[in-house]
Amino acid sequence: MAIKIVILLALGLVVWQLASALKALSRGAEGDPQRMLQALKMRVVWSIVIVASLFVLGAFGVIDPHGL
Repeated sequence: MAIKIVILLALGLVVWQLASALKALSRGAEGDPQRMLQALKMRVVWSIVIVASLFVLGAFGVIDPHGL
């Protein structure tokens, strides 16, 4: 159960980074492009970490995938 909470928190962090980039983008000319770039970069990094950790946790049998 604790792993599910950690994964949900990490996914929430990805959504937060995406919202931060959208906020920087919506400011237009006065917005800071570096801030938007940093937010999108962190979103990609966190997404890669989440996917890699799901693969590792599945390989070690910590989480069990279910069939559809």
